[in-house]
Amino acid sequence: MSRPTARLGLAGVTPWGRRAYEYLAFFGLRAHQLPGTVLDCGAGPSSFTAEMTRAGVDVRAVDPCYRLSIPAMRRMLADAEHQIGEALATERDRFVWDFYGDVNGLLAARHQAAELFFRDYPQGRLTGRYLCGELPSLPFATSRFDLAFCSHLLFLYSQELDLEFHLSALSELTRVAAEVRVFPMISLDGTPSPHVEACRQFLERRNVRVAIEAVPFEFQRGADRVFRAWRTADSRQSRRDWAT
Repeated sequence: MSRPTARLGLAGVTPWGRRAYEYLAFFGLRAHQLPGTVLDCGAGPSSFTAEMTRAGVDVRAVDPCYRLSIPAMRRMLADAEHQIGEALATERDRFVWDFYGDVNGLLAARHQAAELFFRDYPQGRLTGRYLCGELPSLPFATSRFDLAFCSHLLFLYSQELDLEFHLSALSELTRVAAEVRVFPMISLDGTPSPHVEACRQFLERRNVRVAIEAVPFEFQRGADRVFRAWRTADSRQSRRDWAT
């Protein structure tokens, strides 16, 4: 798949929204398993926050694109859809289509996510559900969330975001949340991210447990596992030692 060229916030990253059922699939969860407070980090125009808020889950979404107006975000999405849609159509053999059916099914899910997001965004921005910010520095207190998601950012953009960024980002995510889940662990070119093992070792040295688990989702071939990290009791008592 050709690298997207849209630029916003973190270098080389293209925001593209996803539905709540997609999140649950690639993070290996069911809706009733979601804990009390959830953070969607790098959320972009995803509808997870809108859908789960309606289901009674306390969710916050953070992304640099929230500094833009709604018309600007819509233009950004149209540009991303054109570029990524063309790439998917020409390189469809690099993907597993069981979940979406075909390119049209995938794009339909993206359109649904965007419209649900835009309907929720104005009120959600006023009430603090959507906050402008970006890794590796988040505007939240330590241990603010029970669970944090990072979808299609860390590991996926392994060439654009170096190892130092990944370490800082995971340090920050595990500061603000008791558990962190990252998906996928495959780079944009379809190869395993070179940062996974170093990130695992980095976290484990800081008393953060790490597990790599299979999930019932695969779109990029080989991207069927989630990176889980959760703090132990000892690590919660020694947050000041987390300098990267």
